[in-house]
Amino acid sequence: MKDSLQELGELGLGSRFKRLSEYLMKETQIVYDTLNIEFDPYLFPIFRIIVDQETSTTSEIQEQLQYTQPAITQAIKKLLTKGLIKFRVDKTDKRKKLFKLSPKGKKIHIQLVPVWDAIDKQVKWLTEGSSTSLTRHLTYMENQFNEKALSKRILENLKR
Repeated sequence: MKDSLQELGELGLGSRFKRLSEYLMKETQIVYDTLNIEFDPYLFPIFRIIVDQETSTTSEIQEQLQYTQPAITQAIKKLLTKGLIKFRVDKTDKRKKLFKLSPKGKKIHIQLVPVWDAIDKQVKWLTEGSSTSLTRHLTYMENQFNEKALSKRILENLKR
């Protein structure tokens, strides 16, 4: 079956990236669900910054990810609701909230580390190519995903 987005060439690049992004999120969620890890892949970047920095403010997260303030606020709210992070008010500036992992967040983080490693290995394998153009390489990646789902690749890698 023909892929209309591929046929659009460079004009369809933004749409292909969006489709790829949605696919990666869906496949990552399948991996988390299969491994009984209660985590939302859309929360990964913000969660990871909090992990790496130990404490972080919304402004620091925004600066590092270059996301909009509403997007960060929404993700922080989800992380708080899920009990993965907690916060304390800054002693010198009462308007500032310092976010850090909760005990539940630390436990989930430990579960996620080997999964993130397996995801990283599979995505690196798929993105390290010698294609002469971005659209050709994107087609290569899409074809690989059609041959075998990313979630299957990741789960197989975790079993090794």
